[in-house]
Amino acid sequence: MDKSPIHKGCVDFYLKRNALGAAPAYAYYFQRELPDDDAGAFHSAELWYMFGTLERSWRPFTDHDVHLSEQMLDYWTNFMKIGNPAGKNCEPWMPCSREEPFVKIFE
Repeated sequence: MDKSPIHKGCVDFYLKRNALGAAPAYAYYFQRELPDDDAGAFHSAELWYMFGTLERSWRPFTDHDVHLSEQMLDYWTNFMKIGNPAGKNCEPWMPCSREEPFVKIFE
């Protein structure tokens, strides 16, 4: 996984929230490169996926992209409903903490 200054800064931010007694923070890193684009996984690239709007894009998304979008929608919906992205149909997603600075990877 990318350990860039941005990645480190995000993890540090979550850890500071935890130290202040804030609710658990769930960090993610979207690294799926969009089809027909050589810009890599750029800021906001995940929006097509997390809003379930792949079919509204001109990009040639694959079955993998559809599955990734469905997975992300499940996580976001669980988080909104129960305050934890993991649910009965999802793999565990641990909060980012000092003991375990977990970051969920979407690719």
